[in-house]
Amino acid sequence: MRKLSPVFKARVWGGDYIARHMLGAPGNEPIGEAWLVSDHPSGPTLDDRGRTLGELAPRRPWFPVMIKLLHAQADLSVQVHPNDEQAKAVHDLGKAEGWLILSAEPGARICHGHRAEDAAQLRDALHSGDARRLLRYTEVQPGEYYPVPPGTVHALGAGIVALEVQESSDTTYRLYDYDRPGQDGKPRDLHIEQGLAVTAFPQPRSAAHKLSVRVGQEALCEANEYFRFSVLEVDGGATVVAGRGEAVCLISLADGVGPGGGSAGARQEPRAFDAFVLEPGEAASVGGSGPLALIRVALGEQ
Repeated sequence: MRKLSPVFKARVWGGDYIARHMLGAPGNEPIGEAWLVSDHPSGPTLDDRGRTLGELAPRRPWFPVMIKLLHAQADLSVQVHPNDEQAKAVHDLGKAEGWLILSAEPGARICHGHRAEDAAQLRDALHSGDARRLLRYTEVQPGEYYPVPPGTVHALGAGIVALEVQESSDTTYRLYDYDRPGQDGKPRDLHIEQGLAVTAFPQPRSAAHKLSVRVGQEALCEANEYFRFSVLEVDGGATVVAGRGEAVCLISLADGVGPGGGSAGARQEPRAFDAFVLEPGEAASVGGSGPLALIRVALGEQ
């Protein structure tokens, strides 16, 4: 089992939640993202022996899943991601992702989809500064899960903390950014034509999946070709097993929950948002009382 060290990313929309809840996060700038599990060249996470996760997936460009903790103190830009085929042009993978809402201030909302009939209508609205009338906004609550397939126009809104599980990609096309300045004081680049080229038309509405978590059972968030994301409610102890040809990422969602949790003799109790990875065929005993995110990743025969 590998314990990973996070990579922190400053963002104009970030805040202080990550710095307050995670050791090692810089407190002098707004941290929007903590990359908990990543083998992407833009920010690989290392284990305690300095290893990356790439060796677990030798037939792939890099470990196929990325897991992030996000804190949106301000609205994120409105974005869209390509699929695998479309992302080949930029030598990256596509990005299928999903959000588990961990906390949300009253009235906090996300953009999830659009109402435009075609690319021309959405292009006109983006260029005229009137895009928000065509975007779908949904108020969110803790414990809800939202899948974000490639081609979905989306954005987290202010006041949300979320766990994001995604295909390992760092390709984002920014469609709209509220005319705000970036960290250098200049407006951030938009990618309207690239984004419209990968946006799905029409875009069906996707309902939230409200988790029903029971002690000792895995509550499924989403299962797709890239990952199987579930939440396990631990109360005392459980065993997590990685099958042959798969890795399992474990993310503590509460202090003391995870490998070694709940044991007075444990060398180091897990903290909220600690990340661990089980290699194929490996098992781990987990303890404590609270939720643990499990992300199963198919790697193929080893």
